[in-house]
Amino acid sequence: MRKLISLTLLISTLPLHAAEKNRSNGYYYDPAVGWYWYNKPVEKEQDEQQMPLPSSPSQQENATQKMKRLQAYRDNLINEAMLNPTVENIRRYKIVQDWMVNQASVFASRWEKVLLDNPELDYSLKHPFYNGTANIQYTEQRRKQQTAIRYVNQRYGVFFFYRGNEPLDNRLGSVVKEFSEEFGLPVIPVTVDGRVNPDLPDTRQNRGQAEKMEIGHFPAIYLVEPRTKKYQPLAYGFITQDDLARRVLNIVTNFQPED
Repeated sequence: MRKLISLTLLISTLPLHAAEKNRSNGYYYDPAVGWYWYNKPVEKEQDEQQMPLPSSPSQQENATQKMKRLQAYRDNLINEAMLNPTVENIRRYKIVQDWMVNQASVFASRWEKVLLDNPELDYSLKHPFYNGTANIQYTEQRRKQQTAIRYVNQRYGVFFFYRGNEPLDNRLGSVVKEFSEEFGLPVIPVTVDGRVNPDLPDTRQNRGQAEKMEIGHFPAIYLVEPRTKKYQPLAYGFITQDDLARRVLNIVTNFQPED
């Protein structure tokens, strides 16, 4: 009799222990059951929602090789799901895709922490990309360009070789004239076909200068250093005033990238 009572008490406690296994942080979760909810037996790997990885090759891989293999695996899963959109195929692709998105999110968060801990790596400190700083950056850039143009004015002569019968050359002639007036940089125009652009009344005729300098493409803007007789191209073809100012800065700095 006592044994029967003990067994009865033991059995009565079993549901309580089973329920306690599903308790977490004071909340009780009882999933819906029944055929309507499709609660079929789930394998342990699926229940943990771990990402199924493709089989690794026998040789050791570096990070680039692993990433290529993972991307190829992901691409194959989505292609399979598109061609055969079963629940299982879509589920497999979603698991891999979610994992990759999560990894990208972790990377982005860690990136911000690295920049905060190492401000010398923060590109935006020297080159802010916010709209509110655009005018500041533009003003600083123009200041550098003006300094470079003054340097060119002191050291070089600027020659503009053009064809008066070509509309493109004449259009560039207007740009060169405006550039010269804005920055106070004298430019010597030279016509290579004998026709003078009305906007450039001070044009000189080509007396073999273009041939001696081996200029074969027009229109062309050249820098000539009178002291050393050295010359170098500044621009070929059409170019805007802003691009021409940037080109002068690049020439003066020997095309050094900005900090």
